[in-house]
Amino acid sequence: MATGLYIAPAVSAYEPKYQVLGLNVLFGALLIVVLGSLAGQWMGVMQKLGYVDNFLWGHSGYEYVELGRIWQILLLLGLILWLVLVVRALLPALRKRDENKHLLTLFTLSAVAIALFYGAGLMYGRQTHMAIAEYWRWWVVHLWVEGFFEVFATVVAAFLFTRLGLLNIKSATQSVLFSTIIFLSGGILGTFHHLYFSATPTGVLALGATFSALEIVPLVLIGYEAWQNYQISKSTKWIKAYRWPIYCFIAMCFWNFLGAGIFGFAINPPIALYYIQGLNTTAVHGHAALFGVYGILGIGLMLFMLRGLYPDRQWNDTLIGWAFWMINIGLLVMVVISLLPIGIMQSVASIKEGYWYARSAEFMHTDMMTTLRWLRVPGDIILAVGELLLVIFIIGLKTGWSLKEKR
Repeated sequence: MATGLYIAPAVSAYEPKYQVLGLNVLFGALLIVVLGSLAGQWMGVMQKLGYVDNFLWGHSGYEYVELGRIWQILLLLGLILWLVLVVRALLPALRKRDENKHLLTLFTLSAVAIALFYGAGLMYGRQTHMAIAEYWRWWVVHLWVEGFFEVFATVVAAFLFTRLGLLNIKSATQSVLFSTIIFLSGGILGTFHHLYFSATPTGVLALGATFSALEIVPLVLIGYEAWQNYQISKSTKWIKAYRWPIYCFIAMCFWNFLGAGIFGFAINPPIALYYIQGLNTTAVHGHAALFGVYGILGIGLMLFMLRGLYPDRQWNDTLIGWAFWMINIGLLVMVVISLLPIGIMQSVASIKEGYWYARSAEFMHTDMMTTLRWLRVPGDIILAVGELLLVIFIIGLKTGWSLKEKR
């Protein structure tokens, strides 16, 4: 949300009237929805609400769309307000006929999709059959988060790389168009690999898994080309200033390939869904893809905006360097040393003995599995320290300790 609001007036060099008022209203609405929904979910879990009130204000019971219906509606209204603020600031740039026109149009379309497609979560009611409710829930989880956010991330990465001179505008537009075509032609099909629980035919599951895996390709290609061009041009002074945002964007492309691509596709084909969906193999994909892609993308966008807000200040790279590497190394250690071995052992147990056994207390509390679970702690600590250093670095940009002394 912040990226769209930052990029729009920066590109068009136009600040619409009452834009600041709109931003303040949006920020207030965000606080209300976040704090209100958290309070409602806690009350729902603690069984302090009746059935109807819990559905409206508490916890819906569905993962990723836990918000009560009232909070869902308010969130959708907030997203629409965000869309209006972004588009009204982009209008002057969209009216121009230049080489950025196509990329900006795709950026706008992806913003429209993000704002409106959350509405799929409103398509089920309190007493809707679980198979139908789960179908619409996966429209939110797959089409909204894994699909339109994927397109948005690809557009934003391509747009920023072209502005930094690391990506040819033609290559960027082609990659984004490729991403959009794959999603619009196969996004709904890609959702079907999630519907293994409702007697979806094997062929449809396989088709869904294939299209879902293809969604990562454009972002990986963009990251690879940007890395090559960065290696060539990194001696340039102003490129050096954007070193850490660029590193974050490239790291995002790596995690997109590993977490969303390899680990995601490993659990999506029909035979894998039958034996290992919901085991720690799913957690491997979830952690690597969700934090690896969107978490590090968020960090990179934040650093990009902080760099742009104060272009004349020189950063002291020590803290942010340690933060960047510890976050990525911590995530990798956590996944490879703990989650992945647990998932593989559960998969073997599921194939040999049965899915019930792979999730049973008898199996999960063996000495080997207990040791592997504790081996997650080193990666978690490294990741947490990296995040703490990031917070200290950002505070230091305000206080001055994250800046180089002027000579």
